[in-house]
Amino acid sequence: SRNRENKNTKAPEIISACSHLSKQNKRSMRKSSSSDSTNQTTKDNAPSSSSSRRFHFLYITVVIAVGIFNVTIFPIFGEIFFKTTIQQQQQQQQSPLALNAQDNNKDATSFKIETEEDFGKDRVVQILHKAGVEVAADMVDKLPPYSSAVAQYGSEPIIIGLDGDICPNYRARVPLDQRWVGVAGMMNTGTHLLYFLLGKNCHIPRPIKSKWHRLSTFFQVEWGKHAPASWYKRHRSEMYNLLKIDVPVENILTVVTTKDPYHWMGSMCRKSYTTNWFHTEKNCPNLIKNGQPNPARVRYSPENITHHETLLGVWNDYYNGYVHAEFPKLLIRYEDLIFHQEYVVGQVCKCIGGTMSSDDFTPVKESAKGNQLAHVGGSDLVQSVMRYGDAKKRAEGFSDVDREYAEKAVDKDLVKMFGYKSESRIDEN
Repeated sequence: SRNRENKNTKAPEIISACSHLSKQNKRSMRKSSSSDSTNQTTKDNAPSSSSSRRFHFLYITVVIAVGIFNVTIFPIFGEIFFKTTIQQQQQQQQSPLALNAQDNNKDATSFKIETEEDFGKDRVVQILHKAGVEVAADMVDKLPPYSSAVAQYGSEPIIIGLDGDICPNYRARVPLDQRWVGVAGMMNTGTHLLYFLLGKNCHIPRPIKSKWHRLSTFFQVEWGKHAPASWYKRHRSEMYNLLKIDVPVENILTVVTTKDPYHWMGSMCRKSYTTNWFHTEKNCPNLIKNGQPNPARVRYSPENITHHETLLGVWNDYYNGYVHAEFPKLLIRYEDLIFHQEYVVGQVCKCIGGTMSSDDFTPVKESAKGNQLAHVGGSDLVQSVMRYGDAKKRAEGFSDVDREYAEKAVDKDLVKMFGYKSESRIDEN
């Protein structure tokens, strides 16, 4: 306090003075206590010394016993428990009856639309309620009817690769405790959302002390989350090098996200990331410039830049690369992660032989991108339902020239495979 009152007084000098007084007090205390100690006998001190030795001996014995248990007995029981869990998981996977029972669950019939109510807003409200979103009366008025989503994407989710040999071959080739999912997809297609949904709900049993034992899903594939399929085994992302991820690329099942090309171009107009093409806020996607296709380029790294006919060409080229890639992968739609979260996550988890959480499904209702500077403006579940469930917003901001070009240039085979529409205008009824 004196130091605060008088700024000329230095703190080190006060500390030194206090230290000197403390030493003098200790010396005087020793002198006064030495005269008292001469009146005590050695018998008075013996019991205290003996009890102290017994306490230290007991303490050391307990520490040694606990150490032996941790080093020998605990790992044995842990290994037995882990192997038992693995065997049970493998038996469930190999049993046709178990697989059939999983296929015939309630999710398989939850997509049926049998009444007019199924087409209305009540269905949308149910989806939000299931995700833990409280829907106020004024919010209901702003929600699109479910018929608008069905008109754009159909009534059932689509997972490309799920019906073939990809999943059974992957489970047969890779041991259960060495399986992971790696997320891939173009920017603005829900890669963050997929990562968090799988991380919260899908689990793979692994030894506790194994590296990455808490993860079922890696944030990105080895060659980069947004990188094209041609980079497979040709590039290693900085994240994998930084975290020293040593999992073989063959052990990671690639799951690729996509989005309706018209909605995706709208997303890129709002946040273009490292994709560059000439456009303005009022003139976007601006697919035609001076009567010619407006070229676009994607900067994946300073040394790796791809060139495309237009912004729509980016979508065409990227997903053609993944569809025709020879390595195992699943392709899922962003829109299904909005309207069919639990089903899609459950199917991907089952593909790798994982186990869904025993508790209720944990949805992601906030923006999966968070508030990071690079991702400011990400949509939460309500915003996503309002935007991507509304057919009127599908080609919002497109000029007539953009619409005409897009309907001709969009890859018809791709949109058909993904269950999208090549037309820019859709009747939501």
